[in-house]
Amino acid sequence: MAEDRSLRPDPEMIPQLLDTYGDRLLRLCTLYLRDIHLAEDALQDTMLRAWRARDTFRGDSGAATWITHIAVNVCRDYLRSPWKRRRAPAEELDTLFAPADDPQVDDTLPHAVMSLSRPLREVVILYYYQELKAREIADMLHLPISTVTARLSRAREQLRHTLKGWYYDEE
Repeated sequence: MAEDRSLRPDPEMIPQLLDTYGDRLLRLCTLYLRDIHLAEDALQDTMLRAWRARDTFRGDSGAATWITHIAVNVCRDYLRSPWKRRRAPAEELDTLFAPADDPQVDDTLPHAVMSLSRPLREVVILYYYQELKAREIADMLHLPISTVTARLSRAREQLRHTLKGWYYDEE
């Protein structure tokens, strides 16, 4: 899917971004924050920040990369906020997965991903769920590409260990 590199400020920009990237960003925020309600707030804040920063979009990256970067920063701000540190953790994450009585759905992998440390979970979500390249993740998180690839490698190893025997071809 080719990205729109010619995004320019106009009154229809935010509804257009929301239509195009809203579901993707909501999933990202939910995985990042582990709370669907907080993720909805983060999505609104992301759109507001995108609207305010619309004049600064230079087109160096695609619109998806630009708006995802904003969403990641919003989520980080939420996690750093004193309000988040003082509140009890939400149990909303379980509502994202299939009910336990549904034998057709296995939610082992999402739970394993969510059990990773924040830095590892962050790169896994951006790489596998948001389908960003390592270079885009490095630019977005202001990290060297070697750090991103090392985190991906460590996350894969931890997941391989956690999920050992989960795959039918591994024992």
